[in-house]
Amino acid sequence: MLGIRSKTIIAIVAVILTISSSYFFFFIKQRDQSQQLVIQCKKELVSELIASMTRELNDQYSSRIRSFAMRYENIMQHFAAGEREPLYEAVLPVYKILQAENEHFDHINFILPDNTVFLRMNEPERFGDEEQFFCTVHSDISPIPEQGISGFVYGSCGLLYRVVQPLYHQGEFIGNVLFGIRMDSFVGDIRDKLEMHTALALRKDMVDGSHLDQHSVVSGEYVIRYFDDPFFEEKAGSVDLAEPEQRFLHDGAVHFVFPSYRIRDRGGKEIGWILQGIDLTTIVDSYREDITRLSLITVSVLVMASLILYLAFSKLLGEFVGLNRKLELKNQELVEAGQKLEEQVLKRTAELGEANAQLIKEIEERQEANLSLVRSIEEWQSTFDAIADPVTILDTDLEVVIANKAAHDMLSRDDREIVGRTCYELFAGYSEPCESCPAKDVFARGVKNEYEVEHEYLGKSLLVSCSPIHDRGELTGYIYTAKDITQEKILKKQLSQAQKMEAIATLAGGIAHDFNNILGAILGNADLLLYRLSSPVAAEGQKVPDLTPEDIANHIEAIKKAGNRAKELVSQILAFSRQSKTRRQNVLVTPVIKEGIKLLRSSLAANIEIISSVEPEPCHINADLSQIHQVFMNLCTNASQAMGDKGGVLEITLQNFKADSSTRKKYPDLGPGKYLALTVKDTGHGMPPEIMERIFEPFFTTRDVGEGTGMGLSVIHGIIT
Repeated sequence: MLGIRSKTIIAIVAVILTISSSYFFFFIKQRDQSQQLVIQCKKELVSELIASMTRELNDQYSSRIRSFAMRYENIMQHFAAGEREPLYEAVLPVYKILQAENEHFDHINFILPDNTVFLRMNEPERFGDEEQFFCTVHSDISPIPEQGISGFVYGSCGLLYRVVQPLYHQGEFIGNVLFGIRMDSFVGDIRDKLEMHTALALRKDMVDGSHLDQHSVVSGEYVIRYFDDPFFEEKAGSVDLAEPEQRFLHDGAVHFVFPSYRIRDRGGKEIGWILQGIDLTTIVDSYREDITRLSLITVSVLVMASLILYLAFSKLLGEFVGLNRKLELKNQELVEAGQKLEEQVLKRTAELGEANAQLIKEIEERQEANLSLVRSIEEWQSTFDAIADPVTILDTDLEVVIANKAAHDMLSRDDREIVGRTCYELFAGYSEPCESCPAKDVFARGVKNEYEVEHEYLGKSLLVSCSPIHDRGELTGYIYTAKDITQEKILKKQLSQAQKMEAIATLAGGIAHDFNNILGAILGNADLLLYRLSSPVAAEGQKVPDLTPEDIANHIEAIKKAGNRAKELVSQILAFSRQSKTRRQNVLVTPVIKEGIKLLRSSLAANIEIISSVEPEPCHINADLSQIHQVFMNLCTNASQAMGDKGGVLEITLQNFKADSSTRKKYPDLGPGKYLALTVKDTGHGMPPEIMERIFEPFFTTRDVGEGTGMGLSVIHGIIT
């Protein structure tokens, strides 16, 4: 039996051999992959080279065809007229030039629209309907797109690359011209540029027996043409295209033969292959040297390991025994540690049982808390839904997060859910935020904003309130409430109408009173004038003084004065009722105000100081300048009368301003936009609130009888509103 020393050495040698074998296996596999990579690179080079060559030929000869079709008009004329001999004579110089440029240029054919050959430049005697002698012409050759077609074909002329281009004469299609280049050009260029043995393998069933020459060999299902290549001349008969690659020895060198490019016609049908023979002697020799070197290293390692193990085995065995004893001690310690661990596990299990019971209790408490929370949420939702006014909570993108029932009832027109939709879509039907959105002001100032708005989309008047929601000092959303005040506004309008009717009654009384006074003056002067004209003798028998022209003029002047007063009263009434004719247009107010200021400086008392501040470039407004002048003069007259004999300061200001949210909150009827503000301020005695409430009532005045009609501010109100 083998001793422990022999067993150990054999085991270690087996391990080393296994590792070496694995390395050899991967090395050989890597070598094969490297060879495949080299072959694949060569295949790609051939494919790229052929693609480049076909593209170059196509571009070159397509442009040549188009060029000579444009330059040689006589060629097009002869072809269109069916003149074969003149066409041959005209094309012959071009044909010779092309053959001189490329020795593999084979033929130029002119094809009629019915796909018959009209002229072959290489065989001018062959034409007409003798198709059995023609080179194969594809069925799709006519009609051909204007940019032409190209591709490989095989027929009685052999394997060719053809470029076909349509010809037109005076805008009419007259046929096609066909250039043919022999495949020798491709094979020779590939051999020269890639420095590899190159041959052509054609399908045997396509090759006519007449094409089997001294440079052709039949191999299996293919005919191999080697074009004077010494390697393929020797090995062509042994090539099997069913194999992806084959290995041959030639002149002491190792060659790999493989098909690199499949040749297809335009219909995709296989014509044959281009074969490559590559010399891999250097790579094979390198692999052999590497394998020999690895084999020597493996044998050396095996011998050295065996000697070392044989000579040092006793020492190593002693160390192994010592290590084994230490291992036994460690195992004993592990057993004791395992017992302690088991005790700790039991103890921990008991603790976990107690913790589990406590956890179950906490879970039950948490469930009760969740139930309480659910009830609280339901109560909150019920309370939230009980609010009669629509209330929505929005995020910072103005999308609805929470909404009460009133909001759903008002905003959900088609029973769609409103949560997740924006407020400007729901309230205004817009696709972007409203220009006067209160959230902008809330975001800018961080305080509550409240204003009244008319929502035409909803058909309601709403009193809107928007308040910010903060979380640790950061704005997280908005609370948006909307109180429907449509009915309130209707009631206010009805109240306003009632007040107007009351004002009309007051107006009628004032008008009747003033007109009675005016008519009294007119009728009194008229009666007096008639009396004096018709009664020269007084009642007591005394003679009435003669009626002079001056007396008549005085009576008529008094009547005219009363009539003018009546006219002025009617004008004020029309202005108040806004029924007088106005001519509103886009005007600049500045000149009228400046003219009024000049008039005031000359007409007001010297103890009244006028201070004016007029915007240098005020905006234009749509107004009647005469009415603006009347408003301005009435305001300034009232202000001067308020200061009286004491005098004071009359301050006049004309300035532009833009109606923002705060301004519209102060003046709810003011829409957003730019405005022109005219301010008249005096240092008079002022007026108490009860007087201020009635200042726009017609015929209301605080001055003595005869000092005013009480229509000044009423007229201003009528013009402005």
